[in-house]
Amino acid sequence: MVSVTTPALWRTGIAVCALLALSGMLVGIATGLARFGVPIPAVPVALHGAMMICAVFGTVISLERAVALQRLPGLLSPLAAGLGGLVAWTIGSVVAAQLLWAFAAAVLVLLYIHAGRSRAWSLHLMVEMAGAACWLIGVLVWAAGDLSAAVICWVAFLVLTIAGERRELMQMIRLPRVARVLFGLAVAMVLLAVVLSPLRAGPAALLLWLACALLALWLLRWDMAPRKWAAPGWPGHVAQCLTVGYVWLLVGALLGLYGALSPGALPAAGLHAVLLGFVLAMVFGHAPIMLPALLRLRPVYSAWARVPLWLLAASLLLRLGASSAGDLPALALAGVGHAVAIVLFGVVMVAAVRRKLS
Repeated sequence: MVSVTTPALWRTGIAVCALLALSGMLVGIATGLARFGVPIPAVPVALHGAMMICAVFGTVISLERAVALQRLPGLLSPLAAGLGGLVAWTIGSVVAAQLLWAFAAAVLVLLYIHAGRSRAWSLHLMVEMAGAACWLIGVLVWAAGDLSAAVICWVAFLVLTIAGERRELMQMIRLPRVARVLFGLAVAMVLLAVVLSPLRAGPAALLLWLACALLALWLLRWDMAPRKWAAPGWPGHVAQCLTVGYVWLLVGALLGLYGALSPGALPAAGLHAVLLGFVLAMVFGHAPIMLPALLRLRPVYSAWARVPLWLLAASLLLRLGASSAGDLPALALAGVGHAVAIVLFGVVMVAAVRRKLS
């Protein structure tokens, strides 16, 4: 695979991918608000979940991997993921978006294989590669008409990617045998859920939520983040975001398990506890680390960066309560809270970067 030999083209490619992820996020916010009845015209509401997972998180995750490898062809994955979102909301072509997202996921798998062959295979790398494969499987089963199986696969994609990244940061820590066994068991359960999802969606969902609960407890017990909760500056920000995210993963998993026995609006809101509470908390937490790596921008710490985390948490709690009560105006208010938290975090990070540049 060709290394970076044209810095200008490399920087341009990264900037284009970042802009595509940003546009996908804005469309995802708009479609989410439209689903709650907020009058926003001309947005593909039915593609809200796919936009957020494939066009936003897929682009960001694959861009991070491409930058880590410093390989120009690696940008094909985030570029395809971002373009998939673009064609989905501009021309409304679901098939074209699915083809681009499948290509992006397949290239991401190849990037992990390249990393393993050119550097060294490790547990965390194989877990992240398995997550990328889940993304690909999810797109394929969705294209085949099985959206329920696709959701299971996409949750597995995000959960395994984050779990693998956290495990990577802990590889120098000597974990007890029980921790290593439980981590492997949780990953195996997630993968088994993905295999079962096109065949038996109910048992697959039950297995997935059990695995997510186990991973959440594992992260709360053995990850470094909860121990650094009171740290000053960005380390404390990262620790709080990650710890709160682990709690949301546990809450979402428990609601998912409840939904396996008693389907309804509250268990469905539990899915968003994972996709919003857990995943976005990871994005909020890792942004100060990712910006220097991706865009060579080092934000100056601001205590305001923690406000969106707690605003997101409050709006998610409101969403859970409103879902349980069937309160549609409160649900719409919760959706607005989600959107404000995301936009506010973007504004805070831009201000933090500008302070550094000035």
